[in-house]
Amino acid sequence: MVALTILAVGLLALALLQTTAIKGNSLAAKATVATQLSQDQLEQFRHTAWASIGSSPVAGYNTGTMTPVYTNLPGSQGNSTTARGTTYYRVWLVTPALPATLRTITVWTCWQDQRQNWHNVMLQTQRSDIGV
Repeated sequence: MVALTILAVGLLALALLQTTAIKGNSLAAKATVATQLSQDQLEQFRHTAWASIGSSPVAGYNTGTMTPVYTNLPGSQGNSTTARGTTYYRVWLVTPALPATLRTITVWTCWQDQRQNWHNVMLQTQRSDIGV
């Protein structure tokens, strides 16, 4: 009887460990998709004419803290896409840098988990109009 109790407790602990691992894998998979979507947006800017590069609606991000404003999503996103049942919202900020031929582009890709908690991935690059 004691051995069965110990075995049952061990199996329950193993099941809990598996559940935790599955949840962790789910979050990692969503972060991977968000990173890919952010990179795709940066690639689009790479192929966009210099004069056409601009920020998404300003209500989607806070320039002071350099963070997305989740309460304004999805209404103020630059664009959105759904992948694997999750909707991802992208917002971006384009700022001038020195020298004047350089711009810094910051892209956030945001999504909500099952508990309605927000997560985001941020990628940043710089683009020049020289040689385009």
